Amino acid sequence: MYNEILDGIVKKLQDLFPEMEIMIDPLREGEGKPCFHVGITKSEEQPVNGNRYFRSIGVSIKYYPKEPGNASREMNQVLAVLMDEFEYVLAESGSTFKGSSRNGTIEGGVLYFQVDYQIYILKSHETEQSMENMKLM
Repeated sequence: MYNEILDGIVKKLQDLFPEMEIMIDPLREGEGKPCFHVGITKSEEQPVNGNRYFRSIGVSIKYYPKEPGNASREMNQVLAVLMDEFEYVLAESGSTFKGSSRNGTIEGGVLYFQVDYQIYILKSHETEQSMENMKLM
């Protein structure tokens, strides 16, 4: 599921910014700017009822502009697109993930965009075998 969300985000970024490089692996110094870096930052799970669980998956999208010192307008435009477009992400399987808590900050010439995708999951629990039906030989 984590990779489905990442793949959906990367596909959407490719559609919105076809000329940009998009990476999932950590960025190395001096590597291809401008670019996006996408990663999972956190995952939380809470039981809801029985075998139903609520999971919140935090995703970070970093945008490295062409010229970090003189790119505030460029980063503002990218932030506006990210805010509008990442409320929903569609996975290849057809699943839709709804984003909440979208926020962006600009620090040190880099745009940091955070979004949480929240889903409900069902876990199958193996039934324990009753000892009443066991036979000793």
